[in-house]
Amino acid sequence: MNKKTVLHIIFLIFLSASLLYLTRSWWMSLGILMLLLLADSLLLQYDNKRRREWEEKHRMQTNSEEEEDIEDR
Repeated sequence: MNKKTVLHIIFLIFLSASLLYLTRSWWMSLGILMLLLLADSLLLQYDNKRRREWEEKHRMQTNSEEEEDIEDR
């Protein structure tokens, strides 16, 4: 596991303990935590999709520039 993953897990543990302390209800804390995990997952998927699109666009630009350099020779 990398450092980022460990910090994410520690943050989620802290968040769940805080929710349990604030709400004093196991079910309400669980529901809020589930919604937060869902939002986290959706944001991660969105970020990965945008990153793949950017990398593909960047790769296409790099390839076209290399082809132009080869043709100019």
